[in-house]
Amino acid sequence: MATTKSKQSIFSIIILALFILLPLVKVSTLVDHTLTSRQFLGSIAVGALLIAIILKGPKNPLPLGLLSISFVGFLVLNFISVSNAINPVESWATITRYLLMFSFLTALLYLLHTKSITAIDLIRSIVLFGAAAGLITLFNLLQALGSGEFFTDIYTVKGNFAHKNLLSSALMLALPFVIMGAAVLDGAWKKSSLVLVFLLVIEIFVLRTRGVWLSVFIATFTSTVLFFILRKKAVANAKFPFKLVGLGAGIAVLLLVVLFSASGVQESVSDTTNLDKRIIFWENSVEMVKEHPLTGVGAGNWKINFPKYGLGGLDYNVVQGITHVQRPHNDYLWVMTESGILGFIFFIGIFVFAFWRLAANFKTITSKEDMAIDLALVFGLLSYLVFSITDFPLERTSHNFLLMALLALIFRKGLPASKINLAGKGWAIVLLGAVVFSLTVSYYRMEGEKHSVKVLEANAQRNAQGIIPEAEEAINPFYNMDNFANPLYYYSSLGKLVLQRPEDALQDGLMAYDVAPYNIITLTQMGNVYKTKKEFDEAIRYYNLATDISPNYEIGRFSKAELYLNENKYVEAMKELWVLNPKTADPRMKKQLPYTMQQLYATRAEHGQFKGLMGYMDGKNLKTPEDYIQLFDEFVRSGSKS
Repeated sequence: MATTKSKQSIFSIIILALFILLPLVKVSTLVDHTLTSRQFLGSIAVGALLIAIILKGPKNPLPLGLLSISFVGFLVLNFISVSNAINPVESWATITRYLLMFSFLTALLYLLHTKSITAIDLIRSIVLFGAAAGLITLFNLLQALGSGEFFTDIYTVKGNFAHKNLLSSALMLALPFVIMGAAVLDGAWKKSSLVLVFLLVIEIFVLRTRGVWLSVFIATFTSTVLFFILRKKAVANAKFPFKLVGLGAGIAVLLLVVLFSASGVQESVSDTTNLDKRIIFWENSVEMVKEHPLTGVGAGNWKINFPKYGLGGLDYNVVQGITHVQRPHNDYLWVMTESGILGFIFFIGIFVFAFWRLAANFKTITSKEDMAIDLALVFGLLSYLVFSITDFPLERTSHNFLLMALLALIFRKGLPASKINLAGKGWAIVLLGAVVFSLTVSYYRMEGEKHSVKVLEANAQRNAQGIIPEAEEAINPFYNMDNFANPLYYYSSLGKLVLQRPEDALQDGLMAYDVAPYNIITLTQMGNVYKTKKEFDEAIRYYNLATDISPNYEIGRFSKAELYLNENKYVEAMKELWVLNPKTADPRMKKQLPYTMQQLYATRAEHGQFKGLMGYMDGKNLKTPEDYIQLFDEFVRSGSKS
């Protein structure tokens, strides 16, 4: 492939600027520094690209192939899914990301088809993305080594990404473009790309993200096998870069040996806790699909529906409502649960048609450069697809733009003939409208998120006066839940209840319940409001909803026990405390359990319940609350508790 110098077009300049800025942009005033901020940047860039196409682009029609048709089907199913969404506001946040992806892909396909940009332009742009991300990561890694955090907490290394796994996967998706750069670019670009290949490989393995390791291994093996098949059939004079691949593999093996020699690293890599949790995510997701097979639960609504299927077996913080599960860590299940089985089929169709075109490319390869690009594309697509089994690249703008560039390069030699040809610039105007929608939604969400940060700060300080105005400022047409899946109305309800405004707290609580009916802290807040209003039956009903979702939820159990004790219902109170760990740090255990045990023992002839525990208490000299808790703990450990 020729790499002769040519004057850069306005299109290639916009694309270049986009990929340089993507790994650099983050807004520290947001909870997630990069999620909405990069969607906002991407919307501006794609909008500028579409405006340039409308004003200066050639008048060639745009053939609409199977890849684009499958993507359109996926979008349509997501729009339909909104009708089934509990919280449509979250749906628009997700759908606008998909619209932005499709708009960027369509613009790239059109520009490559009309030769307004070249594959070289795109490759160079993403080589710069890889350089920016890689150098920032290198600096971050050196900082971690200097502070000693490299072995104790690798999660502090995240470059300009929200999480080290997202950083590692972004480097993985940049790697195929950097490989292309080393294979087809000239001069300084070629040398820089070659150095960058090794830097990214080193960083990918040092960051020790197991899903990325697996993806890279599978993609490398598949691409290598394809090389030897293609060399025999198409480019006989192509030589396998044994020295370079061997050096890369050697570095990878050496890094693995060094990493596994450190006990802390070895334990973290071999720990299956994350996988065990994800299996629960996936099981709940399957139940979600069974209940909503056609339309799904609505784009962006997985996190809202997830608790409905139970929180048993998850982290203590999740079980107690301190944190909430946001994603299934499997993009395929995520798509299927939110847009239904048909939406999932259209989503998979995007990749099926991409590989179909790649297969056609392999049949017509005539140069080593083309073979290098197509093999790198196989590497990139496989890496993305394998990683998506255990993570969520589909959520991230930077990952999506790299994926769209991979898909576009598959069609770098031109779009196939189609019976559907979009003449004129009408399609660009429609997509520009979609991008403006994405820009609007991401702007509103950034504004809401800035105020939600202050809500969380006020909540941590127990500042009711501060919570209410910030929560009300945070709520807007495209943002009504914080980044932890808690409704913002929950916080305003909390503040109003503290300020002894129960009716106002009830109204906000009901609005919070409307957008997140399975959120256990929202349910608890509703119970607290009704308790304050002395409507105890309603309070118990909401507490029950919370503990049905999370049986070991301490706040819910203690809240019910308190109401039962106030009504001298000691058996009912004990049933709530019975399921909890007596050694919990919650001070209510020390208050409620001893008193309940005393009253049960004193009235045992009347209720006839908990005979095993009552017998265990016989003859025991119990004086302090600690004595009662210790006895109950011994009783539990004896295996008598059932």
